[in-house]
Amino acid sequence: MAKKEDEGLVKPLQQANIYGVGKRKWKNWPDICQRVFNETFGVMQENQYLFLHPKADKHSVDHWRTTAWNAAWTAADSCQQALKDIIKQKGYMRKPIP
Repeated sequence: MAKKEDEGLVKPLQQANIYGVGKRKWKNWPDICQRVFNETFGVMQENQYLFLHPKADKHSVDHWRTTAWNAAWTAADSCQQALKDIIKQKGYMRKPIP
C-alpha cells in the first residue's frame, strides 16, 4: 500500500521501446525523453493532417513515417538536453542524465 505522502505522485517508469529505436540510443535517453519520443511519433504518425498546411498534398505513408520519426527523435534529444541544462542551472542531480 502506498504511503500517504506518495499519493498523487507519478513515478517515472522505463518506457517500452514500441517503435524500435536502437537499443543503445533508447537506453541513453532518460525515461521522460523516451516517453516524449513515443508520444510524438505516435501522434504524428497517425495524424498527418495536424501538421500539414490545409492546401498541401498528403505525403506517402513511408515519407510521413520518416518525418514523424525525425521529429520524435529531435524532440527526445531536446528533452535530454533540456534536462541536462536544468540540472546544471539548479546545481543538483538526483540521477545522472546520460
